Amino acid sequence: MTLCLSFAEECDVYRIAEVHLASFGSNMMLQAQFPTAAIREGLRTSLIEKATEEIRYPQWAILVVRDQNEIISFAKWKRPVFDTDAYLEAPWRWPEGTKMEVLDTWTSKVDDVSRRVFGSTPCYCLSYIGTDPKHQRRGAATMLIRWGMERSMSENVPIQLESTMIAWPLYEKLGFQAKANICMQLEGIGNDGEAVDYEEMSLVFQPPTSPAIVTKPLETPPKN
Repeated sequence: MTLCLSFAEECDVYRIAEVHLASFGSNMMLQAQFPTAAIREGLRTSLIEKATEEIRYPQWAILVVRDQNEIISFAKWKRPVFDTDAYLEAPWRWPEGTKMEVLDTWTSKVDDVSRRVFGSTPCYCLSYIGTDPKHQRRGAATMLIRWGMERSMSENVPIQLESTMIAWPLYEKLGFQAKANICMQLEGIGNDGEAVDYEEMSLVFQPPTSPAIVTKPLETPPKN
């Protein structure tokens, strides 16, 4: 069947949350932040609320790929912010029981790397992208990524995102470059309850004619 790319509507938020949880359910960071089935069910509500807010706000482009009438993949693109004083993102409302110490530490690490790599450079940001595991390797994710790449090139602004190590080869194939690793030790997540090292990568897509992004060195070693 032919896949169709479109902007999401508010009635799509329940399916977007379902696809999000299906695609990230085995992710170690998600499991560390939301460690029980009950907390992850609460996360579903948070995802629905957040997607609804983003669809209503023009700073965001929430896209879906459909196979006939079924949403099989989604992406959340934040458009470039040129006036930081005029933009204030609505905060997440996390479910009760969320491991906030894990979530806050990881968020701080991601923000630190983003500032080091991009500084105040306006850019497109791919916040989340997910595909229903039953529909992987059909090209839906590539369609969603290319939407941002086309706008990046036409507007001559870069793209930033954080990629899991599993997804990194797709971004590399599409022309993204690795700028920095983001690492954190997660306690009790291994098969036998041991600590594991979790890693993602900060990536950049640079339009050919835009000014080069120079990554600043870390001033102090990153902490777990």
